[in-house]
Amino acid sequence: MMRPTLLTAALSLVAVLPAAATPAQVGRVDKVERQAVAVVEGAPRDMAPTGPVFFSDMIRTGEASRLEAELADGTKVTMGEQGKITIDAFVYRPGQPGGKLGLNVVRGAFLFVGGKIEGPTGGNVAIRTAVGTLGVRGTTVWGGHIDGGYGVLVLDGIVTLKTRRGTVTMRKGQGTMVYDGRAPQAAAPWPEDRTKRAVATISFPER
Repeated sequence: MMRPTLLTAALSLVAVLPAAATPAQVGRVDKVERQAVAVVEGAPRDMAPTGPVFFSDMIRTGEASRLEAELADGTKVTMGEQGKITIDAFVYRPGQPGGKLGLNVVRGAFLFVGGKIEGPTGGNVAIRTAVGTLGVRGTTVWGGHIDGGYGVLVLDGIVTLKTRRGTVTMRKGQGTMVYDGRAPQAAAPWPEDRTKRAVATISFPER
């Protein structure tokens, strides 16, 4: 009678191991212009309208590309070209407190429109950027590189940017700039031209 080899024993062990759990879906894609790809657990997929957004997705956009996605709580995230964003945390129970949302904006311009997870204080949402972390409250906020620095513009609500060099709180219509690792500038309205160029980085072309 033949004795089991190490290979057959290993195959038997693999057969009884449970399959890897499918990542949880946390939202869906609304719009895509040109190219956007998501990678989760090493598996890439093209993103298309109505397609899923999964927890821990690393979402990337190509040249001259845009992507808009809506998460389960109504949060909307729009990415500009050559962007890269990961969903680091997402806890949402409809009608219950204690939700949490964490985004890591690795590169590229973005627009964030807050949903129900923000709650009454906004303390449950954190957006990491290249220069610091944004805490948001009732918010629509743009962020990205512009005019030789990193800019943050609040279109609605209240946003606090915390960096290693300092902290600034902005309200609707105010923005800040961070240059070369310095402290963020004081909150102030942006010039009209800069505001238009910022919005253009995440706008979809008219058809």
